[in-house]
Amino acid sequence: MRRGLIGVALLLAVACEAVPVEPAIAWTPPPESSDTVLTPAWAERAPTVRDIMRVYPVRALSDAVEGVAYLNCTVKETRALDCIEGTEAPAGFGFSSAALQVSRLFVVREDYPGVAPGMAVRLPVRFKVE
Repeated sequence: MRRGLIGVALLLAVACEAVPVEPAIAWTPPPESSDTVLTPAWAERAPTVRDIMRVYPVRALSDAVEGVAYLNCTVKETRALDCIEGTEAPAGFGFSSAALQVSRLFVVREDYPGVAPGMAVRLPVRFKVE
């Protein structure tokens, strides 16, 4: 298993377009990076690095495999996202299931233009080991 600082970057975007869970990983990021994550402009609230590391697929993490999952979501009245698994690459590591878990932590800004309750969005979530 690759040891050292493990950073996770999320590349998240919203674009209009008409789940077994891996066990949690026991890893604590350094204090200076514990709440650092790329928050998309449309998000009022987003997951932290700690949130991502709790769900990073165990086998992918131990093999230092990076991946991306694309979730199909709907913006709820509460501005939270209601997502279902979509596609993932590479397949078979559980990135889609992991992304689904953290998708519940997103809340869309009320004043973000062009995003409204009921809208279908595609949410890419990238997992990166640094």
